Amino acid sequence: MREYTAIIPVAGKGVRLLPFTQHCPKTMLSVAGKPIIAHILHQVEECGIRKVVFIVGYQKEVLIEYIRSHYPRLETVFVEQTEPKGLGHAIYMAKPVVTGPCFIVLGDTIIDGDLRPLVSCGKNAVGVKTVEDPRRFGVVEMKDGVIAGFEEKPECPKSNLALIGAYSFLDAGQLFCCLEEVIASGKTVKNEIQLTDALSCLLQRGVQIVPVKMNDWFDCGTVEIMLQTNRILLDRHAHIAEKFLSGNRITAPCYIDPSAIVENCELGPYVSVAEGAVLKNCRLQDAIVSAHTQLNAKEAKHLILDKYSN
Repeated sequence: MREYTAIIPVAGKGVRLLPFTQHCPKTMLSVAGKPIIAHILHQVEECGIRKVVFIVGYQKEVLIEYIRSHYPRLETVFVEQTEPKGLGHAIYMAKPVVTGPCFIVLGDTIIDGDLRPLVSCGKNAVGVKTVEDPRRFGVVEMKDGVIAGFEEKPECPKSNLALIGAYSFLDAGQLFCCLEEVIASGKTVKNEIQLTDALSCLLQRGVQIVPVKMNDWFDCGTVEIMLQTNRILLDRHAHIAEKFLSGNRITAPCYIDPSAIVENCELGPYVSVAEGAVLKNCRLQDAIVSAHTQLNAKEAKHLILDKYSN
């Protein structure tokens, strides 16, 4: 079986997350103690994928430096998307460097679950989840147990089965041909070229795509969702190194990166502290402390704290 190549689009600015994205792309924001992109790459590696193509744009230098320093074992390629023309266009940018099977995962999405079934099922597959309000997402239409169509953010959805932002294709060439057709047609949704239109094109050409149901998926596009995701992940996976329990008051669940310095602090519940952060005399609750942030005598609740804005 030919090896998969992962494609991760991370070119977006993350306007809804300003001012926290003023100095870095949103995929570099921390959740549960590490950048969103680190959560994603952990799963990519668990799928056995070693080559990753990043579609970069806004503040690309920050992401490239992080990837090269933290993931030297991966074969990485960085392709720049100079204009924000949508997800479909971002994926199409990978055409010159991707052949054979490909695995796509969105760069601002954390999926708390096993993505391996997407690449091990031996079929073209999309990750899906039932949601209460599918109008905010790409939607899958099912008929007789098979995928019959795709819609992007429809006003009147034909189902409540949403695309979670993870896709697997046996032949990237087929996908790129359909993306090329969509681009040539001039079709856009909200002035963006959509991946869902290429998926519809694949169906029209007789290519079968199967749904793979996932449990938890977090589209980290707002501060509120990031804090909610932080709480959920800490509930499930948090642990505190013994060295932080001396001289501090920690209320679980919390996570503190081993490289952080924490002195005389009251933290928790639901506080995550990323690598290189320095906290002294702080009282924090329900908060995200990003990498290399320095705080002294800070008291805060329900906030993201970073080295630029705090």
